Amino acid sequence: MATVVEVPCPHCEQNLKVPDTVFGKKVRCKHCELAFVVEDPAKKPPKPSKPAKPAPKPEPKAAAKQKAPSKPAASPPPPPPEPAKSPFMDDEEEAKMKVELIKEEDVPRCPHCAKELDPPDAKVCLNCGFNNLTRERAEVKRVVAATNEDWFMHLFPGIFAVVLSITLIGLNIWFIMNVREWMIGSIVDMDEKDAAGRPKFYVHPGAFIFAIGIISLRIVVPSLRFAYRRLVLDYKPEEKVKK
Repeated sequence: MATVVEVPCPHCEQNLKVPDTVFGKKVRCKHCELAFVVEDPAKKPPKPSKPAKPAPKPEPKAAAKQKAPSKPAASPPPPPPEPAKSPFMDDEEEAKMKVELIKEEDVPRCPHCAKELDPPDAKVCLNCGFNNLTRERAEVKRVVAATNEDWFMHLFPGIFAVVLSITLIGLNIWFIMNVREWMIGSIVDMDEKDAAGRPKFYVHPGAFIFAIGIISLRIVVPSLRFAYRRLVLDYKPEEKVKK
């Protein structure tokens, strides 16, 4: 009975299972489809082993580094020499040239000016005005007290706006009460009377009243707003910074 052995393909080096009856015959590889003669692996001489590669010689630089003795650690540079004392310098000036380390005491200080807080839990620094809660510094100004002239010049525009508004409202009321009489005998009078005995006009008196009212409102409303801001919201004169 024929035995099955594995034979490597000399072209693609894939193992093929073939019966021992095909030894010495040409077959075709099913992987690369190339033909070759099957040899008996028992009769095939073993391949000579390749000689081992010699170890690489160390480079001359590396060898020199290995042989060279390690250099001693560099010593720290000497401290700079102290400046020579001038014969014209007294002891007080020499003491000013030296810096003395001051030990910080454990006291709360302002983060802005570094002054001591008084009291220790103060929210606002009395020296620079820095607020420790809002992290903002209050601006300090020296101002001059407002005089009577300053008060008058500041409040007069608001008072004038109120007087102007009251005057326009009064003129509108007076115009409404007399406009019909003024129109009798004018160019808009039709010289006719209606069923109630009132004179007829080409233009109704209400048209003139409406037009005058719109013009007055465009003046009265802004004037009253200005008077409210000047006399109620911002009634104090502007502060003058002292130079």
